[in-house]
Amino acid sequence: MASFANGTQTNFLKLLFQAVNWANIADNTATSPATSLFISLHNADPGEAGNQSTNETIYTNYARVAVSRTSGGFSVTGTSPAVVSNVSAINFPQCGATGDTITHFGIGLASSGAGTLLGSGPVGSGPALEFTSTSASPGVLTVPNSSFSVNNRVSVYPTATGTLSSGLTEGTVYFVGTVSGIAVTLSTTSANGSPVNTSSVGSGVIILQTPLVVSTNITPSFAISSLNVKFF
Repeated sequence: MASFANGTQTNFLKLLFQAVNWANIADNTATSPATSLFISLHNADPGEAGNQSTNETIYTNYARVAVSRTSGGFSVTGTSPAVVSNVSAINFPQCGATGDTITHFGIGLASSGAGTLLGSGPVGSGPALEFTSTSASPGVLTVPNSSFSVNNRVSVYPTATGTLSSGLTEGTVYFVGTVSGIAVTLSTTSANGSPVNTSSVGSGVIILQTPLVVSTNITPSFAISSLNVKFF
């Protein structure tokens, strides 16, 4: 399996998020370039096949927020992983009468409607910790340097060089079922819910997730550098 070189990742991300030309490869269009990317909020994972409106919240007064497609809007740091972050705070409209529970954010091209979704991820997330997993009932994830507790909410994602075990679904919100040292099992609903069984060995990253409960007069926001998209 091949992977992109570090410089390729950086050049691609700067082109996409900062409109920086990639010498001898790609120029930002001169006729009608996208000047902003739009951040959306979702109550479930929009998925890699989704668009900007897939599982998008409809809390009262909600609207997507534009972020400048420049180095003043997004920073690009690191190599493996390369990380894209927001340079300034991103503030959404204050919630009115009807709220929602926000689990994911999206980044796309349109201010409204079923626009092109460029990427998505869990909100309120901790660091992406690499894991290996067994083929077992229930499947066991070995997560070095973890400090998970029973009933923590987590999501799992593949890396450029790893494949998730069969039985684990990218972006799904799971609950930590059991913890024994660095060995973790997952459940579909809670620690007492159905365990996640796996039918192949695998690897990936696991991310602690803290959903955002939006209710009347709450203003959802991402503080500076808290909206992170990692590319492995």
